[in-house]
Amino acid sequence: MFFSSVKKESTTPVSPDQRQGDKLALLEAEVGRPYTVKEISTGDAAMDSFLMRLGCYVGETVTLMSKKKKSCIVVIKGGRYSLDNVLAQAIFV
Repeated sequence: MFFSSVKKESTTPVSPDQRQGDKLALLEAEVGRPYTVKEISTGDAAMDSFLMRLGCYVGETVTLMSKKKKSCIVVIKGGRYSLDNVLAQAIFV
């Protein structure tokens, strides 16, 4: 008897944030769901310091509460903050 070692691929769709190794910009995240910060790439030491003071750093949990045209509301360590889209695009979850 011969058994194939080929595995069938799953037919259930996998969202980008569920794939291992993929990063998702915070603005592309689903509203109301908690995410873990994987990377912050602002390119500006002052912005990195600002986010660190808010408690937003790699490994921390953030939740996107709402999205608007020019800003978004996030919850970081129990505090609600408004971030502009440029800053929110630099946070990857």
